[in-house]
Amino acid sequence: MRSISFILSLIFCLSFVQAQAQQLADYIPLTPKEHAKIEQLLSEMTLDEKTHQLASFYPNANKRLNIPHMQAGECLHGVVAAGATSFPQAIALASAWDMNLVERVSTVIAAEARALGIQHVYTPMLGVVRDARWGRFEEAYSEDPFLVSRTGVAFINGLQGKGKERYNTNHVLATAKHFVADGEPVLGANGAAVEISLRSLHEIFLAPFRAAVEEARVGSIMPAHHSLNGVPCHINSDVLNDILRDEYHFSGLVVSDNNDIRWVQDRLKATGSRVETIRKALEAGVHTELAFKQTWGPNRMYGPPLAEAVKNGQIPVKLLDDAVRKVLEFKFALHLENEENPMGREMARLKTETKNADVEADVFFSQIDGSLSYPRKHYKKVLNDPSHDQLALEAARKSLILLKNAGQLLPLRKDQYKTIAVIGPNADTIRLGTYSTQQPKHFISVRQGIENAVAGQAKIVYAKGTSIQHPDDREIAEAVSLAKQSDICILVLGDDDKTVMENVDRDDIALPGAQDQLMKAIAATGKPVVLVLLHGRPPGIQWAKEHIPAILDGWFAGQDTGTAIAEAIFGDLNPSGKLTVTYPRNVCQVPAYYNSLAPGRPREIWGSSFEPSYPFGFGLSYTSFAYTDFHLSKSSMTTADTIYAEVTIKNTGKMKGDEIVQLYVRDEISSLARPLKELKGFQRISLQPGESRQVQIPVSRKSLEFWKDGQWITEPGEFTVMVGPNSTDLTNVKLNLTN
Repeated sequence: MRSISFILSLIFCLSFVQAQAQQLADYIPLTPKEHAKIEQLLSEMTLDEKTHQLASFYPNANKRLNIPHMQAGECLHGVVAAGATSFPQAIALASAWDMNLVERVSTVIAAEARALGIQHVYTPMLGVVRDARWGRFEEAYSEDPFLVSRTGVAFINGLQGKGKERYNTNHVLATAKHFVADGEPVLGANGAAVEISLRSLHEIFLAPFRAAVEEARVGSIMPAHHSLNGVPCHINSDVLNDILRDEYHFSGLVVSDNNDIRWVQDRLKATGSRVETIRKALEAGVHTELAFKQTWGPNRMYGPPLAEAVKNGQIPVKLLDDAVRKVLEFKFALHLENEENPMGREMARLKTETKNADVEADVFFSQIDGSLSYPRKHYKKVLNDPSHDQLALEAARKSLILLKNAGQLLPLRKDQYKTIAVIGPNADTIRLGTYSTQQPKHFISVRQGIENAVAGQAKIVYAKGTSIQHPDDREIAEAVSLAKQSDICILVLGDDDKTVMENVDRDDIALPGAQDQLMKAIAATGKPVVLVLLHGRPPGIQWAKEHIPAILDGWFAGQDTGTAIAEAIFGDLNPSGKLTVTYPRNVCQVPAYYNSLAPGRPREIWGSSFEPSYPFGFGLSYTSFAYTDFHLSKSSMTTADTIYAEVTIKNTGKMKGDEIVQLYVRDEISSLARPLKELKGFQRISLQPGESRQVQIPVSRKSLEFWKDGQWITEPGEFTVMVGPNSTDLTNVKLNLTN
């Protein structure tokens, strides 16, 4: 019996190992020969050579063993490199609610990155954003975890490729960041400590990462700056090991955020020594270190301090080997051995010239213009592919949001007004948003776009109106004078690169500088005004909503901003984007999000309103749509079923238009208080005037589940299923969930 038990145990162990190997093979496509080569390389490396493999955005090639360099880079909405295609900012791209578009955009970004010699990208940002004061708001997709999940999965699939294309020479290793819960920081301050319930953590902030791992098999994760419930994310084994690896079965690479391993000790005071810091980070499974512009010295935790600690027996060599193995797995998976990779030669040259065996980072960066990448010979052909520019324009067109159109002011006829005043600090300058190249291939400003559109049919006059950073009353007076001499004013306001970006957090959400003063002065002229917003966070525009007849929102719309804006103003384009976040009336409504819990007693207010300026999912069109015949394919379902919400949409206007049909769910009776509504599906459709189409959106167990007592559960009972054009204008039917 004992021998039989032993054999059964052995069979079980072999099966388990085989299953684990298969899981890894599915996650990182490697052959047995490649795995064997990795183990051979590990056995041949010196301690110092191993630690060099753990440097990200820093030389990590090994000339002696012919191990290639893996170059990281920023690709939030285009490669941050001269001449790369600049797509709409992340928050703008999500506003199209078009996952096919998102995947096509990121596919192009991946191709341009690889052409430029970049193989590992620090994107997408999967924070669920709820605080408009946060400077990184524009990098995110939405306040809703479902929409962030769908957008993130599409973006990752485009970057990494699917099926046989996964990690091929036109795709890259994507990094989902920041893990986890950075989208609602205290006071809107970047890196602020987060104290949050496990329920909110799982249902809201972890949800996009769960989808990224389980559905898109994202290859890399970057922890967040902050401490989560008292534990810095970079040493937080609860989320990195217990949740990310054990629960979600993540098998990829974890790269630190910039200098954050060192700051576990120096800023967060969560460890007492360098050795303890490094050991805890490795134990949590942080494989590589990003320490921008740090030399190979004591401030690189995974550099000399790690080598010394392993040498002294303070850190097990297995922790180091596990991290190096993961890096090598992705170097093989990305086929870096086939790259034009002169890194070894470049490093040898610099070492000779500087007589420095460990070439200081500042010397290295100055030699190659701030980048470690080496373009392929044909990179200009890739960057200048006309289809990339067409895609950037398509993305800009689909992301524009019409917030207001009183009296059908828009669209304008190109010969309707003799003189058009284009006014504002964002009217005639480059506005791309953060993590953008400083040298875009081109940028069409709103002024240029309007001049190109009217082509002599109207006179275009321009005034800056105000500087965002240095307001001057004389500029406002000049703009008012120009507006009085014109027939209509196009007023272009918003943010610049000093009012919204990483570590630029605000205590207000009003338009920065004197832009509100300029807007009120232009409106006081009595001339019709079209407000165009180019910005990176939800702005406090309640006054504009009440007084400006037309508002067109572009966020940061990419290299063809002006072309898309002009097309929308003159009717060559019907705006179709919808808000992916709530626009608060003012900073007192922050944090603002639609999927809130019901209050415990009636709310009363004096002299104002609880309603935001614009709700989640909102966006107008130049045409109109009718929703009819909303029903479920079945009024009752079990957790094993998938049913469909079915509704007929008709274009009842006179212009072709796209509509974004949104589906929400509410659990009527639950053992835990549930949100008033939650987005669980959407579909973008295009309809000609008079055309009708039935839209079907699936409803499954996942649409109805919630997190309780350490697991995802569903409870039998009644649910309300709602459908409509936004989160407030909804019709509903009842659904019964049975065991």
